[in-house]
Amino acid sequence: EKADANKAPVTANKLGWMEGVFMPCLLNIWGVMLFLRLTWVIGQAGMVEGLLLMTVANVVTTVTTLSMSAVCTNGQIKGGGVYYMISRSLGPEFGGAIGLMFTLANSIAVAMYVIGFCESLLDMLT
Repeated sequence: EKADANKAPVTANKLGWMEGVFMPCLLNIWGVMLFLRLTWVIGQAGMVEGLLLMTVANVVTTVTTLSMSAVCTNGQIKGGGVYYMISRSLGPEFGGAIGLMFTLANSIAVAMYVIGFCESLLDMLT
């Protein structure tokens, strides 16, 4: 017990809503799609329609990120991460459904990031 009393208290690294929630969510949502597929979208849809499509997508992404920031700042997040936060804010029924979709979306995002990395690497090597 004396060894525990001599230990310094552990302080958690606190990030605000901007650094801890807003920017990571935006980076995760935009990811490969915005930076590697922008020229393909413009080529397929045309300049005006492509920019309009990207603007609408960015507005939806920003609103989603702000909503997630509002949910995150409603209370202290304990172990369980995103699932804990969503299930405590919206209820266990919505939390389970959103948690399942979140897991599926992250699995697909990993595959998309790997493909985007490989395409970038291939462009540099050729």
